[in-house]
Amino acid sequence: MARQTTETYQHAISALLFRRGEMLEELAVIREQQARIANDLDALDRTLETLGYQGDVQLTARVPRVVLFYRGELRQYLIAQLRDHGPRTSRQMAEALAKEEGKEIADRRMLTDIVKRMGKALRLMADAGIVARTADKISGEYVWRLNSPA
Repeated sequence: MARQTTETYQHAISALLFRRGEMLEELAVIREQQARIANDLDALDRTLETLGYQGDVQLTARVPRVVLFYRGELRQYLIAQLRDHGPRTSRQMAEALAKEEGKEIADRRMLTDIVKRMGKALRLMADAGIVARTADKISGEYVWRLNSPA
C-alpha cells in the first residue's frame, strides 16, 4: 500500500495551526490563573503586614511595575483614543488597551494599574492644555476629551 503525500504539506500545516490554537487557549487560562493567584498572594501579604506579623514566613517582595509604555507612547495612545472615539473615561481607554494587547480584562490589578497610569497622564495633559475633563464625575469617573485647537 502506497503512502499518500502532498507536496504542499497542507494536512501537516492545518494540524499544526490547530494545535497552536489549542496551546494559545491553554496559555490564556494559565495566565488568568497565575494573575488570580498573584492577586490573592499579594492580598494575603498585605493582610499579614497590616496585622504586624513578625513570624518565619518570608513575605513576598513587591513585584516591580511592568513597563507598558515607553516614553511618549501613553500620551500618543490617549490622544489617538480621544481623537478616534470621542470623549471617554480612563477606564474605557484602559479596557480598550487591554483588548488590543490581548490582556485579560478580568485581571483587576493590571486594569487598575493601567487606569491609574492613564489618569495621571491625563491630568498632566490637562495641565498642558491638551485635554479637558468634566467638572464633576459622571457615574464615579471623569470623562476626558481633547481640547479644540485654538
